[in-house]
Amino acid sequence: MMKFLVLSGLSVLILGTTPAWAGDMAAVNQNLHRNLIEVTPFNLVEHGYQGYFKEQGIPSNAAFLTAIRSGKVQAEDLVKSAIARGRLSPETLNARSYLDAVRLQIDNLERFSN
Repeated sequence: MMKFLVLSGLSVLILGTTPAWAGDMAAVNQNLHRNLIEVTPFNLVEHGYQGYFKEQGIPSNAAFLTAIRSGKVQAEDLVKSAIARGRLSPETLNARSYLDAVRLQIDNLERFSN
């Protein structure tokens, strides 16, 4: 009988704390998602230029500008590289407004680098 009471008490304790733990995990996931999405389009292009995505095949500096101008590197490539590095969530690749903002930053970099 004592074993039954102890096991019952433990089961209630474990089941009673699960919702609180699940809530904590949801908060962690929200914070993680928020941290990932905070990479601005400006910072993404700047990181590309500085060579942050070399491991993903994105060249740096003048070679970055050449790759942009020739169409070898596009906004989607930068976003995919940032996703691979854990800097953006995979959903960002489908966020049209984010991609448009990255394209605008690429255009600005091209314009001011001449």
